Amino acid sequence: MPSRSLFQLRDRRQRRQQHHYRREKRKSRLVPCFFGGIIIGLVLTIAGHFILCFFFLSSSTLSPAGIMPHPPSSFLRFRRRQNHNRKHPSAPISYGRLPLTSNKTTFNLPAYPINHRYRQEIPVALSNHAISACNHALWRTLETTTLVLPNNETFVFTGDIYDLWLRDSAAQIHTLLLPRTFLLVNNNGNYHNNNHNNLDNAPNREDYGSLVQSDPRLERIVSGLILKTARYIRYDPYANAFRLNPTQFNTFERDVLGRFGFISTWNYELDSGCYFVRMLYYFHYSFPSHSILREKEVKEAVMIMIDVWIAEQRHEDDDFPEGILFDCYHCAYDLPYRYNPDELSRNGKGSPTNSSAGLVWSAFRPSDDPCEYGYLIPANMFVVVVLGYVMELCDTIWNDNDLKKRANKLREEIHYGIQQHGVVEHPKYGKIYAYEVDGLGNYLLMDDANVPNLLSIPYIGYDYDEEVYANTKKFILSVDNPTFHRGGFNHVKIEGLGSPHTMEGWGSPNAKKIANGIWPMGMIMEGLVSDDINKKIDIVEKLLQSSAGKNQMHEAFNADNPSEYSREWFCWADSLFAELVMSLSDGCPEIYGTYPYMMDKLFANEN
Repeated sequence: MPSRSLFQLRDRRQRRQQHHYRREKRKSRLVPCFFGGIIIGLVLTIAGHFILCFFFLSSSTLSPAGIMPHPPSSFLRFRRRQNHNRKHPSAPISYGRLPLTSNKTTFNLPAYPINHRYRQEIPVALSNHAISACNHALWRTLETTTLVLPNNETFVFTGDIYDLWLRDSAAQIHTLLLPRTFLLVNNNGNYHNNNHNNLDNAPNREDYGSLVQSDPRLERIVSGLILKTARYIRYDPYANAFRLNPTQFNTFERDVLGRFGFISTWNYELDSGCYFVRMLYYFHYSFPSHSILREKEVKEAVMIMIDVWIAEQRHEDDDFPEGILFDCYHCAYDLPYRYNPDELSRNGKGSPTNSSAGLVWSAFRPSDDPCEYGYLIPANMFVVVVLGYVMELCDTIWNDNDLKKRANKLREEIHYGIQQHGVVEHPKYGKIYAYEVDGLGNYLLMDDANVPNLLSIPYIGYDYDEEVYANTKKFILSVDNPTFHRGGFNHVKIEGLGSPHTMEGWGSPNAKKIANGIWPMGMIMEGLVSDDINKKIDIVEKLLQSSAGKNQMHEAFNADNPSEYSREWFCWADSLFAELVMSLSDGCPEIYGTYPYMMDKLFANEN
């Protein structure tokens, strides 16, 4: 456990053993009452049946729902508020309320990226090179980073790092879940090659679906990843990356970095759980009645993440989520999250924050870099969006009004906090969204290419202020943003977002440092949130020109020399590139060629 000696851990384990002994001793006293309890139970059961039958026969209008109401989902012993009131006897905190523009219980998918393939306009003139690169990028995740496991599980690693990131894995398969991207059947009822450059002869939009609907094996891959991710979240909800097999870590890794068993990195990143919920919701969009949606472990993973988010609203007060679902290795000590003091200030707690802000604390950004201020605004926006998804799932799948109310309350608190603390006045651009704040008046003005970021606000589906976002976008794509870079090579001018992750060389000691590095992911997001077809096409072609002849997306590249790049095998960026091209042309996706052989290979060792 971080920042704790082995003697402290030993003492805690001894106290737990003593508690277990006392509990077993109390159980033994109940044995003499066992048979008496059985007799009393039988008598009460028989009496209850007579009463119930009489009540039913005397009420002809009583529905089955009235006889057997849905049980409340109160089996979890959530004591967070009670514990907080014992520690803080003052009046409980009262979060503000700012209703969202949409309070409906059915939430639409984000409006971006705009799907130009269905618009009645001149067909998009993408090069064959771009179409070919899209298909390569689309299937690269399945071909190189996906493992179909027994027990209905799927493991998806990032590429050159053989671990599963909750965020990356869900983002890598997201293209399979995009609606209206693939022609499912033709007039003969067979799978169709949806390559229709002439929009007048194209099929109806109703004939299109998601790729995951086109092949049961793709459905199995995504449902398996949902199940695997849910089990990882139960294993430790604060971890952001996991390994396929448990690992023995050294003392520093275990006690300071929190790594244990399957945990590859214990960086608490707020957006990780959001990606899981988004994947679950998009899968529900394609398969409204799929059995994986009703798996107990899947719903519990969602409940766990919501409880973590509620606790981390009061990170400053050292709140920690409680309940029978929090039985992980780190959860056993009921102690607040702490990390390496070399990365998070105040002995691993992070910089001070305002617990009354309503926002949710995050230790790290989507780039895996530590937050300067604990409230990461784009991640909080993402939480607001996915809590809307949870509310709809509560209505359509889980029939859980209690969970829906908790999700809605948290959603409104975070949205209010964003409006109160996440919008700042810039002397040049006016009101803009800050990247990070602490709720105490401090804020960080920048953006990072890793998603969610401020640029991606329309893409993730947040209900944003259009004027504030327009001002923010102008700032992001300007030299006033410290992560924005411009360069040129071979008479090609190029610009885009970078990240401190490569600018400052965060990560491993061997991490590549590229001071003026542009991230393809940042350029892709600029295209995904654009309405301009020509601009999107220009971004696609420049991405290929800057790929150093690899025709695949890197993590970052030198704006003046693309042959200098980091991470050649980075499938998250590949999938985003495919999503951008798929919003422009029917030429991608294509499931012929090597697709059958790839799928056969994936499922060869499933059993």
